[in-house]
Amino acid sequence: MDVSAHALWQVVAAALIFIVCFGLMITGLFNRLLVVWAGALLMLLLGLVSGTEVVQTHIGWQTIFLMTGIMVLSGITGKTGLYEYITIRCAQKTGGRYFLLLVALAVIAAVGSAALDAVTTMIVMIPMTIRLAKRLNANPFSLLVTVMASGTIGGSATMIGSIPNMMIGSSQAAGLTFNGFLVHVAPLSVLCFAVIVLVLYRLYAKEWKPDPAHISELMALDASSFLSNRTLLVKACAVWGLTLLGFLFQLQLRIPIGFIALAGALVLVLISVRKKEDLVEIGHSVEWGTLGWLAGLFILVGGLADTGIMEAIALKGMELTSGNPMLLALLVLWVSAIGSAVVDQAIVAASSIPLVKQWGIQLEITAYWQLNPVWWSLSIGASLGGMATWLGSQASLVAAGLALKEGHELSLKRYVKVAVPLTLLALLIATLYIVLMYFD
Repeated sequence: MDVSAHALWQVVAAALIFIVCFGLMITGLFNRLLVVWAGALLMLLLGLVSGTEVVQTHIGWQTIFLMTGIMVLSGITGKTGLYEYITIRCAQKTGGRYFLLLVALAVIAAVGSAALDAVTTMIVMIPMTIRLAKRLNANPFSLLVTVMASGTIGGSATMIGSIPNMMIGSSQAAGLTFNGFLVHVAPLSVLCFAVIVLVLYRLYAKEWKPDPAHISELMALDASSFLSNRTLLVKACAVWGLTLLGFLFQLQLRIPIGFIALAGALVLVLISVRKKEDLVEIGHSVEWGTLGWLAGLFILVGGLADTGIMEAIALKGMELTSGNPMLLALLVLWVSAIGSAVVDQAIVAASSIPLVKQWGIQLEITAYWQLNPVWWSLSIGASLGGMATWLGSQASLVAAGLALKEGHELSLKRYVKVAVPLTLLALLIATLYIVLMYFD
């Protein structure tokens, strides 16, 4: 919608509301849920966005449904002790040797984030990693950085691995399927993962000096004792398997991915809940505040779209890149990555999705796949950018908080010194990948 079609006060009001809300959310002085809904309600009251459009168009219901389903599935699976068992068992297999331990923890974090979600993976992996390092009488910093970086990279590989990917994949953009992420994004994630782990090993190998006596204590642990509910584990694995099959065959089933995730969650709830307390605990595993915040954020961005601001920004992007698809894709990659390093990834994704759609309209693209390199660039940039700091990634924020709770303060300054160069390296690899894969 063209800016000129609206009164000047409407355009200015929409921009000011978004900027003020954005600023307040960055400062953290106020609850972000209250801030975003205050802005959303103000936009509705001023008529900058219509209630009908909000319900029918702007709120990404499939994103909300997908995230809710994944949260429930992950929350129930987390109670089984599976992560703890795998972590201890793998650590025992390594015999305390640094390279093998680093790789083992990195693989668990990456695969866990790709298959479940990064937040759940961090909730289990961070405490276990610190306790593991303490058992070996070693500094956990390098292992923590490895787990956090691997979780971010692993989460970027699949549609359900990171919040940006969930939002992009369920944004009703044709061609962006669960399988599409596996084909187009996962290979890059694997490449970045291998490079980053090797770099981290080279950086910290000489600092790793575990006590042999403590290694013996680790080897004596009974890993199976961490499996707290084997019956629930079997049920969770079965339902996860069916849900992932549903994701893989989404096109053939012709069922939106959000409904598939909700169906899987509902089935697992029905076969696992035995008492009221179980249901309450499952309810606690859903981050209702995050879901509500996202809904409000969709309305804020919808206000920018309805007043023509998004179209104006899209036109500026077209002018900057002269409408060159490769330059457009690389611009999206780097800008979204930088944005995700300093603000919440969800804000970056929510603001960028309407822009990419606008570019598709302005480029007069008739075949959806022609715009896919830009979508994949947004997915990669918004996901990998969260690795640079823990300010933009909810999973990294959770990881830093859990580390502090376990008695190991993860200094932002020290983390950034390592993470920013790693992120830049990953983005350089991503740049080459995008150019060679889609524009060579």
